[in-house]
Amino acid sequence: MRDTFYLDFLDGEGSLSLNSRLPYFKGQKFTPEAPIIDRETIYVPRTNGLVIPTHPRDVVYKERNISVTILFDSVIDENFYNYRQELYELLVRPKPYFISSELLPNRRFLVTCDGQFEITKPDRDTFVSFSVNFTNITGVAESLHTSMTEQNLSGENWSIGMNIGDTDDRKYTFKNQKKFTVYNPGNVMVNTMEHDYKVTFNGSGKNISIINNTSGERVTINQTLKKAQKVTNVRQYLIADNSRLKTSGRMPGLDVGVNEFQIVNSDDFTIKFDTRFYYS
Repeated sequence: MRDTFYLDFLDGEGSLSLNSRLPYFKGQKFTPEAPIIDRETIYVPRTNGLVIPTHPRDVVYKERNISVTILFDSVIDENFYNYRQELYELLVRPKPYFISSELLPNRRFLVTCDGQFEITKPDRDTFVSFSVNFTNITGVAESLHTSMTEQNLSGENWSIGMNIGDTDDRKYTFKNQKKFTVYNPGNVMVNTMEHDYKVTFNGSGKNISIINNTSGERVTINQTLKKAQKVTNVRQYLIADNSRLKTSGRMPGLDVGVNEFQIVNSDDFTIKFDTRFYYS
């Protein structure tokens, strides 16, 4: 049986299968709970039911459980206890890390594992199947690849169910195009405050604005820029030459689906959106 469970401890080694890290263990099942939505509701007197928010920004996903079933075969009785301890030390860590599975390809989940599971040795066998519970602390999955990886099924970097559609040439870099669209195939809004979302802008002009007409978000740089200056976002802030720029508003995120963008007060510019996408 092939191992289907992968771990990335953000230590530079990348995503490696459980079996390659500990040869006596193999992932069998990967079961995330259904996403959990937390929305604020309002009761209005003399109105039926509840008033609920209508914009994706008003809805958040709560943490959820992911259950992973693992097969353990120590081969020799005496090794069972030492190998079991190695798995405890591998999975139960103070810092979050990513897990993924071939059963749900091209997505990864940021998790913690605080233990609270046990592996009981059978009386007459050296193998046992057990479950480990992880907490998906963000409540959503994220794409393994970013918008810089071409979106199609032939490269095996994107999968059915990731909403990539039938367009192979989605663009995320634009030059001197004052109006353009940026597509978010995920079903979660990309937020500058919490997601892996990098925007790079090189352009000349004064009081340049970057506007997402779909979400209504915009940022205006309240100073003069030269084309040689590389503007990047650090969360909602814009930085150039290692200094924070004077701005009003904040860097727009990406709504689900097509986002209609507009650049104002610059005729000579390049803008690039390098982002992961998020799935409930």
